[in-house]
Amino acid sequence: MKLKFISMAVFSALTLGVATSASAAIVNGGTVHFKGEVVEAACAVNMNSADQTVQLGQVRAAKLDADGKMSSPVGFDIELNDCSSAASSGASIIFSGPQGGQADILSLQGSSAGSATNVGIKVMDYKGVAVKFDGVTASSEYTITDGTIKIPFQARYVAVGGAAGAGIANADATFKVQYQ
Repeated sequence: MKLKFISMAVFSALTLGVATSASAAIVNGGTVHFKGEVVEAACAVNMNSADQTVQLGQVRAAKLDADGKMSSPVGFDIELNDCSSAASSGASIIFSGPQGGQADILSLQGSSAGSATNVGIKVMDYKGVAVKFDGVTASSEYTITDGTIKIPFQARYVAVGGAAGAGIANADATFKVQYQ
C-alpha cells in the first residue's frame, strides 16, 4: 500500500510540473512593417540602395578652409536588379534635396547649435559630372545590361561661402530612376 501511495505521489508531482509548463503566457510583441513596390520598369531598385547611408566620416575643418575646397571622395552605388536591356537601353538618376544657392550642392540638415557651417555635399556621377539636387536634372546615362547593374557615384564635403566650421554634417537626398 505504501508503495502504491509513493507511486501516486511521484506521478502527481510529475504531472503537476507538466501541467504548469503547458500554460504558456501570450504577450504583445510588436508590429512588422512590410514595404515595397511593384514597378513597370526596365529594372528594380535594390532594397539596399533604396535607403542607404553613405558614411563620409570625419574631415578636419582645416581641409575645408576656403570656398570650394573639398574632402576626399567616398564611393557609393545605386544598384538596379533584374534589368532588361530589351526594355530600356539606359538609366539615369534624378536627385532631389535642399540646395544652398547652388543646384549641385546639397545643403546640410538643420542650422542648430552643433551643426557644421559653410559646408555642403557634392555628388559626382561615374563620368565625374556633378549631379544637381533640383529633382529635374538627370545624371549621366548609364548603359543597361541584362541582370544587375551598379551605377557608381562619389560624395564629398565641400566648403561653401568660406572656411568650414566644425560640427555635425548630415544631409538627405532622395532619388528617382529615369529610363531611356
